[in-house]
Amino acid sequence: MVMDALNKTQEGSSFHIENAKPEDVEAIRTIAKDAWFDIYPNETYGITREDIEAIDWLEPAGLERRRKEMTEKEDTIKVLVVKDDKDKILGFCKVSKDGDKRDELIQREIDAMYLVKELQGKGLGKKLMQKALEWLGTDEDIRLEVVSYNTNAIDFYKRFGFQETNNPVSDKRTQLPSKKEIPRIVMVREKTGQK
Repeated sequence: MVMDALNKTQEGSSFHIENAKPEDVEAIRTIAKDAWFDIYPNETYGITREDIEAIDWLEPAGLERRRKEMTEKEDTIKVLVVKDDKDKILGFCKVSKDGDKRDELIQREIDAMYLVKELQGKGLGKKLMQKALEWLGTDEDIRLEVVSYNTNAIDFYKRFGFQETNNPVSDKRTQLPSKKEIPRIVMVREKTGQK
């Protein structure tokens, strides 16, 4: 089990990273939902808050599918969570070693990463990403998809060696119930190790 103590913030709270458990799924989805409300409404692309609100973030079948994935695919999918000293989940990173099956060359993927707004810029995202990359290894390229206008995330990923590509996005994962699509780009971190 991954569990590392992290630095204390100015307020004195301490944080740690550990493997998510199936019972963490609802908190993880809530963090993703809140982040989408903060980040993705965009007038230029016609993405409204109502578009984001139309997503059923806590749909029971979806929550159950994610819980099952955590237990049945633990060798190929990992969800790391940041918790405070009261065990409240404040962020997560979901990664996969079987990645995007639509691209034969890339099998490792960072699927999602979000921290609560209050903790952004305090080094927790960096520590979370380091743990995720450590688990993914360096023997294969690692891909991720990021919203094209999320410049903070793009800059963050570049600090870890990810480069923007012209590769097509893989599917309709960011198609909203309104049928609008949030534009994404593919970034890749090239392998550095031997197989």
